[in-house]
Amino acid sequence: MLIAEDFLLLAVDDETGKTANVDNLGVRLAGALLADLAAANKTLMRGAPEAGATKEEREKAGDTTILVTDNAPTGHVALDAALQAVLDTPEAPARKIVEAISDKAEDNLLAALAERGILEKEESRLFRMLPITRWPAADSSHEVALRANLTKVLLEGAEPDERTATLISLLHGSGLVSGLVGKEQRKAAEERAEEIAGSEWGVATVATQVAIAATVATVATVGVAAAAFILLSSDADKEAAPAAEAPVS
Repeated sequence: MLIAEDFLLLAVDDETGKTANVDNLGVRLAGALLADLAAANKTLMRGAPEAGATKEEREKAGDTTILVTDNAPTGHVALDAALQAVLDTPEAPARKIVEAISDKAEDNLLAALAERGILEKEESRLFRMLPITRWPAADSSHEVALRANLTKVLLEGAEPDERTATLISLLHGSGLVSGLVGKEQRKAAEERAEEIAGSEWGVATVATQVAIAATVATVATVGVAAAAFILLSSDADKEAAPAAEAPVS
């Protein structure tokens, strides 16, 4: 199971098959796929900070160049698409590759999970016109075990391995951490996730750290761009609005 698949399973409601409203879901899944490529020994990093780097040095990890060391297909549609995105953007910084991967990441991962019988694809039409696709759980056994493991780390003080720490770091800030625990435990879980995300360098490899840093950088960039678009659209609407007519005496 990929880290990216674990992330997506936590974002999809088992019963309704609807995806939660996650901040920049595609970008976060792309970062997870980049971490999965590194874990599969498909990529190496050039110019990445070393273990023990300062926070300032880590923040620049999004500028790291990603090199493909093995371009043989993995047989996984989402991972192979991510690998191809790296091949298609040589010399590009990691955050740009995350953007390239994010376009099809969710669709490819959903298709892969459905093909393996973990999710079920249900298609319908709203008002007999608008097509709707939902992905309810077909086999929840893996997700149940995943949630139990995350709960131990977030609430019971268990130390995460590299893979779990990477997943939690990507989940941090997405809004999904609070859904893993009860309402009264959310603050503690969020604080633990923030702690892990901040100290991740000592747990993860440089490659997975670059994936996390590139994701965070891309989320921030996309967020600023979206805010600017909203502001510009608002200003344009005001300018385009007709002036109020003067009252008639």
